[in-house]
Amino acid sequence: MSTQTANRRTLSYGSLQEIVDDANRLTAAGASTTGGWTKGQIFDHLARTMDLSLDGFPFKAPWLFRMVGTYYYKSHIFKNGMSPGFKLKGPFKRALEPEPIDDQVGLEHLQKSVQRMQTEEQRYASPIFGEMTRDEWDRLHRRHAELHMSFIAEP
Repeated sequence: MSTQTANRRTLSYGSLQEIVDDANRLTAAGASTTGGWTKGQIFDHLARTMDLSLDGFPFKAPWLFRMVGTYYYKSHIFKNGMSPGFKLKGPFKRALEPEPIDDQVGLEHLQKSVQRMQTEEQRYASPIFGEMTRDEWDRLHRRHAELHMSFIAEP
């Protein structure tokens, strides 16, 4: 089964804390995943993305992708969410694709990253969308989490 055909939950997070609450609940219940990553890998991937939005990305997407991303894809994501099946490549893959990781370790990383998002003011430019406000970053992280957390099945 591919990520495009996997059974998935329908999610809508209203805050970053809701992501952590859902992750805690699913971990405590022993939920399994329906996609290619474990819960720990999903949590770690979400946390890595949050960390980079706070600490800065060491790379940018190609110019054309940034132009299309800024003027079309960002508003599409905010309105409709993210679609499954996107494959990370190049520096994005090296920075964001998780290695095998224990579920609890991934969960702890996610908890710490969300805490940082809630308390730290600084946000760096997106490698795809350029400069974004704190609210835009939070919305993007919620849409991103809705995609990946949808692959964790209800127990």
